[in-house]
Amino acid sequence: MKIIRGISAVLGTITTLIAAMALIFEIMVWVPDGSRAYASLGQVWFQNDPFANLFNTPSLPLFGAIIERRISPALWDPFIVTILGWPSWMALLFIAVFFILFSSIFIRFSRSGKKNA
Repeated sequence: MKIIRGISAVLGTITTLIAAMALIFEIMVWVPDGSRAYASLGQVWFQNDPFANLFNTPSLPLFGAIIERRISPALWDPFIVTILGWPSWMALLFIAVFFILFSSIFIRFSRSGKKNA
């Protein structure tokens, strides 16, 4: 449990920092050119994909196929596609809050287990 809690807390912190950087980037782009300010997370992912050059395959469609076939098609279409359509800073901030809440749930769960034992 401690490992999952720690990994979740680290992922939440890293994602929060990336979301803050994306927000700062959006503000810097918005000042000179307001039309490019709200780039969606899917668009940013597709344009800055490092795996597309290495493997000649974009990772966004590959990620979608893995989620649809291995986990659940219902998870991909209404949920993840919606998040990919949000502005990048907002989507990353949402993911960061999810990881931080996930780690805090594990902290509460592990503390309540120690009191009962």
